[in-house]
Amino acid sequence: MQPLSWVEVNLDSIRHNVGEIQRIVGNSCQIMAIVKADAYGHGAVAVAKTVVDTGVQRLGVASLNEVIQLREAGINCPILNLGTIRIEDVGDCVHYSITPSIFLWEQAVAFSEIASSRNFSIKIHVKIDTGMARLGVLYTNAFEFIKKVHSLPGIEIEGIFSHLAASDSVNKSYAYEQFRRFNGIISRLKKIGISVPITHIANSGAILDLPEMRLDMVRSGITIYGLFPSKSVSQLVSLQPAMSFKTRIIHLKDMPKDLPVHGFLPVYGGISYGRTYVKKRLKVATIQVGYSDGYPRALSNKAEVLIHGQRAPIIGTVTMNFCMIDVSHIPDVKIGDEVVLFGGQIRVDELADICGTISYEILCGINSHIPRVYMPKESVESYAMIS
Repeated sequence: MQPLSWVEVNLDSIRHNVGEIQRIVGNSCQIMAIVKADAYGHGAVAVAKTVVDTGVQRLGVASLNEVIQLREAGINCPILNLGTIRIEDVGDCVHYSITPSIFLWEQAVAFSEIASSRNFSIKIHVKIDTGMARLGVLYTNAFEFIKKVHSLPGIEIEGIFSHLAASDSVNKSYAYEQFRRFNGIISRLKKIGISVPITHIANSGAILDLPEMRLDMVRSGITIYGLFPSKSVSQLVSLQPAMSFKTRIIHLKDMPKDLPVHGFLPVYGGISYGRTYVKKRLKVATIQVGYSDGYPRALSNKAEVLIHGQRAPIIGTVTMNFCMIDVSHIPDVKIGDEVVLFGGQIRVDELADICGTISYEILCGINSHIPRVYMPKESVESYAMIS
């Protein structure tokens, strides 16, 4: 059965984007592809296999469950969990060969104890909060914390990292301050003989605009999927958006020029809930996509879609399961015609701007019940057409 609505993911575009990132960071710098949140809605397993096949050395996720999904799909490369690991989950973390982010003393001790009891060492990355105020040991305490963790048996500090809060802003001063704090800690550690193989702080914004922050490894998230983190960053690379959201027309209706009147109001005096769009003569197409599918209600009366290569406006309120489109200007429209919600001429950034949000939220917001279809067709056997 063919899906009525689907998300198309072009894996060749993802391969291209990885190549572009590698081109600007150089071959001596590792790339960690961020595949958290189901690879920003693109499908974690398919994307992970694609980027690893393309030469990406490491993956980054946000939870233990995300790592388990990848391991059970046969993905064996190093995976860093960027989120927390609960003490009760340390055993599973070891079983699935997860590289944990450590920023609490209790975490470090728990990993040390299990490593010592099994007579092996565990590679960890210490996360430092240099100014994001989210996760990580505060930079003012990081030097002493890392010294203590380094002394624990069974612990190998493979990496130290931090996260930039404003690398994609026009003003880079705060990013430079975070980098100064981070470098200061690394320098102090080296002076006492603690040298860490992998230091990393550059996210997509820093990859593009702050080359001095690329260090041993960069973490590429939104750029892998073909989008820039903001309009303020340099477009040094040629990115190809990998995702398109598509559906089909399920109903067509001609609204007559002279509407019948009941009392003082036309019977068809508006479209959708609240009668937010009023026009006396038009052809209305209905699609079975709404805010429950991840097409935001904020797009009501503002967004456009593509039909037969032409833009057509969303009219009326986006409802839970349906939207209406004015197709009066498009000839030969019929039930079953493809509708592009975003992709190609309609970029996801356009929808994000209308909604007052960022492209990340639109991508991640598409409901998982919408099937992901992977292109090109030869990728079908490797990654399964619909996940």
